[in-house]
Amino acid sequence: MSKYIANKLFNDKISIYVTECLSTNDFLTNLLKRNKIREGDSVITDYQHKGRGQRNNNWSSERGSNILFSFLLSPDLIVNNQFYLHVIISNAIIKSLKKINLKGKIKWPNDIYVNNKKIAGILIESFISGKKVQSSIVGIGINLNQKIFKGLNATSVFIEKKKVTKKNAFIKILKESLETEYFNFNMNMDIRIKKYKKLLYALNEIKKFKSSSEIFYAKIIDVSHNGDIILNINDKQKSFSHGSISLLED
Repeated sequence: MSKYIANKLFNDKISIYVTECLSTNDFLTNLLKRNKIREGDSVITDYQHKGRGQRNNNWSSERGSNILFSFLLSPDLIVNNQFYLHVIISNAIIKSLKKINLKGKIKWPNDIYVNNKKIAGILIESFISGKKVQSSIVGIGINLNQKIFKGLNATSVFIEKKKVTKKNAFIKILKESLETEYFNFNMNMDIRIKKYKKLLYALNEIKKFKSSSEIFYAKIIDVSHNGDIILNINDKQKSFSHGSISLLED
């Protein structure tokens, strides 16, 4: 990844707007398979018919109210360091929220919380060649101006700030933060991971988790460099990979 490309990630790149689509990640994946896009190209929509979160969970969003945004990265990254992408994307969203005076936390592995409620989600889908990440499509959903979330533990910028935020203005802030975090992200990665850990939702708190076989309580104590969450269970440390457990709401 060259300094020029990284620093100018979104400048002079294709920015596609569609009123609706199945999902913005799927939209870009189809273009990528036909070699029709390059790093920094992006798509934004008002509505996704089949918006997806992690593990194919649905991403529900009111038409026209929120940010539904995906873009292509071509990181110089070995497969074992895929978690670095989650770190820089999460940190960038937190930085963007901070610029509008909202304090965010990172709920492992892919959600952003404000005041103990979900305000954003991340879906990164990578394409591997050998031991390297060839390309990654990053999907970001941010609850911007939605006012009501029926039955969901969710919030929005509107709910938190009591006013409408212009979508284009916040996308500009988000892109600037993403460019800053992505620029030479292989440098100072330890510092970025430390920042990620400090922003971890419910760090050092006992929370309820669900695995494939049981529901249990554990204290969140750390996240490893490969993205595993490290829990204290009955005074013993145990790590869990992405997808093996989920953090439940109390």
